[in-house]
Amino acid sequence: MNYKKVIFFYLFLIISILNSCKDKVSCQIPKEVTYTNQIKTIIETDCFLCHAPDVYKTKASRNKIFDYESLKKSGKSGVLVGSITHAAGYIAMPYKKGVKIDSCNIELIKKWVQTGMQN
Repeated sequence: MNYKKVIFFYLFLIISILNSCKDKVSCQIPKEVTYTNQIKTIIETDCFLCHAPDVYKTKASRNKIFDYESLKKSGKSGVLVGSITHAAGYIAMPYKKGVKIDSCNIELIKKWVQTGMQN
Protein backbone atom coordinates (compact mmCIF):
# COMPACT_ATOMS: atom_id res chain seq x y z
CA MET A 1 0.00 0.00 0.00
CA ASN A 2 1.23 3.48 -0.83
CA TYR A 3 1.27 5.32 2.53
CA LYS A 4 2.02 8.69 0.93
CA LYS A 5 -1.24 8.53 -1.01
CA VAL A 6 -3.21 7.52 2.10
CA ILE A 7 -1.67 10.34 4.16
CA PHE A 8 -2.27 12.83 1.35
CA PHE A 9 -5.90 11.70 1.08
CA TYR A 10 -6.54 12.16 4.81
CA LEU A 11 -4.82 15.54 4.89
CA PHE A 12 -6.89 16.65 1.92
CA LEU A 13 -10.06 15.43 3.64
CA ILE A 14 -9.28 17.22 6.91
CA ILE A 15 -8.37 20.48 5.16
CA SER A 16 -11.55 20.31 3.08
CA ILE A 17 -13.72 19.82 6.15
CA LEU A 18 -12.04 22.67 8.03
CA ASN A 19 -12.36 25.03 5.06
CA SER A 20 -16.04 24.24 4.62
CA CYS A 21 -16.71 25.34 8.20
CA LYS A 22 -14.50 28.40 8.55
CA ASP A 23 -16.97 31.00 7.25
CA LYS A 24 -20.07 29.56 8.83
CA VAL A 25 -20.85 31.66 11.87
CA SER A 26 -23.86 31.01 14.00
CA CYS A 27 -25.65 34.28 14.57
CA GLN A 28 -28.10 34.79 17.41
CA ILE A 29 -30.87 36.61 15.55
CA PRO A 30 -33.84 37.54 17.76
CA LYS A 31 -37.39 36.88 16.58
CA GLU A 32 -38.13 40.59 16.52
CA VAL A 33 -35.53 43.01 15.18
CA THR A 34 -36.18 46.71 15.69
CA TYR A 35 -34.32 49.90 14.89
CA THR A 36 -34.19 50.95 18.53
CA ASN A 37 -33.09 47.61 20.00
CA GLN A 38 -30.53 46.42 17.43
CA ILE A 39 -30.12 48.41 14.22
CA LYS A 40 -29.39 51.87 15.65
CA THR A 41 -26.33 50.56 17.53
CA ILE A 42 -24.99 48.80 14.42
CA ILE A 43 -25.36 51.96 12.33
CA GLU A 44 -23.75 54.13 15.00
CA THR A 45 -20.84 51.72 15.44
CA ASP A 46 -20.19 50.74 11.82
CA CYS A 47 -21.40 53.71 9.78
CA PHE A 48 -21.10 56.94 11.77
CA LEU A 49 -17.50 57.57 10.79
CA CYS A 50 -18.96 58.85 7.49
CA HIS A 51 -22.72 58.96 8.07
CA ALA A 52 -23.06 60.78 11.41
CA PRO A 53 -25.24 63.91 11.42
CA ASP A 54 -22.22 66.22 11.65
CA VAL A 55 -20.13 64.65 8.87
CA TYR A 56 -22.42 63.02 6.30
CA LYS A 57 -22.60 66.07 4.03
CA THR A 58 -18.85 66.06 3.44
CA LYS A 59 -17.97 62.36 3.75
CA ALA A 60 -21.00 60.40 2.60
CA SER A 61 -22.28 62.15 -0.50
CA ARG A 62 -25.19 63.47 1.53
CA ASN A 63 -26.54 59.96 2.24
CA LYS A 64 -28.50 60.36 5.44
CA ILE A 65 -28.84 57.14 7.41
CA PHE A 66 -28.38 58.45 10.93
CA ASP A 67 -32.05 58.48 11.90
CA TYR A 68 -34.88 55.98 11.67
CA GLU A 69 -36.83 57.60 8.82
CA SER A 70 -33.77 58.05 6.60
CA LEU A 71 -32.52 54.53 7.21
CA LYS A 72 -36.01 53.16 6.52
CA LYS A 73 -36.01 54.89 3.12
CA SER A 74 -32.65 53.33 2.36
CA GLY A 75 -34.02 49.95 3.43
CA LYS A 76 -37.14 50.26 1.25
CA SER A 77 -35.12 51.21 -1.82
CA GLY A 78 -32.77 48.24 -1.44
CA VAL A 79 -29.71 50.47 -1.13
CA LEU A 80 -29.04 49.57 2.51
CA VAL A 81 -28.84 45.81 2.02
CA GLY A 82 -27.25 46.11 -1.42
CA SER A 83 -24.48 48.30 -0.03
CA ILE A 84 -23.64 46.31 3.10
CA THR A 85 -23.66 42.99 1.22
CA HIS A 86 -21.56 44.47 -1.60
CA ALA A 87 -24.15 43.44 -4.19
CA ALA A 88 -23.55 44.29 -7.83
CA GLY A 89 -24.86 47.72 -8.77
CA TYR A 90 -24.44 49.24 -5.28
CA ILE A 91 -21.61 51.19 -3.72
CA ALA A 92 -20.03 48.80 -1.22
CA MET A 93 -20.17 49.97 2.38
CA PRO A 94 -18.08 50.53 4.31
CA TYR A 95 -16.22 52.23 1.52
CA LYS A 96 -13.03 50.19 1.90
CA LYS A 97 -12.12 47.58 -0.66
CA GLY A 98 -12.95 44.10 0.57
CA VAL A 99 -14.15 45.20 4.01
CA LYS A 100 -17.65 44.37 5.23
CA ILE A 101 -19.39 44.90 8.51
CA ASP A 102 -19.78 41.86 10.76
CA SER A 103 -21.74 39.08 9.02
CA CYS A 104 -24.15 38.71 11.96
CA ASN A 105 -24.88 42.45 11.81
CA ILE A 106 -25.58 42.09 8.10
CA GLU A 107 -28.04 39.30 8.90
CA LEU A 108 -29.73 41.47 11.56
CA ILE A 109 -30.14 44.35 9.11
CA LYS A 110 -31.46 42.02 6.40
CA LYS A 111 -34.03 40.58 8.81
CA TRP A 112 -35.01 44.09 9.94
CA VAL A 113 -35.65 45.09 6.32
CA GLN A 114 -37.48 41.83 5.48
CA THR A 115 -39.76 42.13 8.52
CA GLY A 116 -40.95 45.67 7.85
CA MET A 117 -38.30 47.88 9.49
CA GLN A 118 -39.98 48.38 12.86
CA ASN A 119 -38.85 51.29 15.01
